[in-house]
Amino acid sequence: MSLSQRLYFVRGVMRAVRRGDMFPASGRVAAQAAPGGSEDPVAPPAGNEINALGVSRHRFPMAGLKEEISVLHLSDVHLREADDNLQKLVALIGTLSPDLLVLTGDILMRGWKDAAVDLFLKSLPKARLGSYAVMGNWEYWAGAPERFWEATLARYGIKLLYNQSVDLGALQIVGTDDWLAGIPDVDRSFSKVDPSRPVLVLTHSPGIFPQVIRPGVRLVLAGHTHGGQVRLPGVGPLFLPKGSGDYPWAWYQQEGVWLFVNRGIGWSVAPVRWRAPPELAWITLLADPAAL
Repeated sequence: MSLSQRLYFVRGVMRAVRRGDMFPASGRVAAQAAPGGSEDPVAPPAGNEINALGVSRHRFPMAGLKEEISVLHLSDVHLREADDNLQKLVALIGTLSPDLLVLTGDILMRGWKDAAVDLFLKSLPKARLGSYAVMGNWEYWAGAPERFWEATLARYGIKLLYNQSVDLGALQIVGTDDWLAGIPDVDRSFSKVDPSRPVLVLTHSPGIFPQVIRPGVRLVLAGHTHGGQVRLPGVGPLFLPKGSGDYPWAWYQQEGVWLFVNRGIGWSVAPVRWRAPPELAWITLLADPAAL
């Protein structure tokens, strides 16, 4: 690592300390599996894991759901340049064909290039039930506010859910603005939701989880934390960014509602991941036999 890279790393750590919590107790709690089971290709680290792309698979029985739906959940890509790492990601995504595609924020990073955004977005599969996204903190911080990002996504057939919902028939989807950098309006987000039918919530920062526990909500998908990005044995993450709440990664349940926190794909602060490898999450929403 060059001197300039070391200085960049030190400055990044100092910023992270100001923005987050050092050695949070929540990071020392073992990750929980999905209620229907999880298969996560997390292996003992053999070094820096930033290129160790893998697809975690989860099964979630959803009360009231009348058909099985496969969801590809992507988060925290942190696009910068159209480099070899992005090419590998695009190749992996090209092997997946979900019913529903969701992006839970931080697709961009400061200094992003148009070529990287184009390569990534055009590589995404055309999902049967559509593709939906929400704002992350870095969309704001990287110069892509709601109106700009909405128009950009629309060119690739992706709908930005900004404090609003969409009804897919079998499933309703709610998308909130980011809890950390945006202005989430939970009441507005749920204003057109039928609480008698199942609801999937998309958000970026998982700290908002208690606020979106509403009638009809079965599952909340989030990102933001990177799973800590660097996790030490017995200690957990060095830090978690503000907005993480008590939800570093994987599955949580509160008042009968489940939250899944995706470790994300990219990195921030420094180009290193350890014991928190990148994750593309494939979540199978299982139909409720009682609803068939």
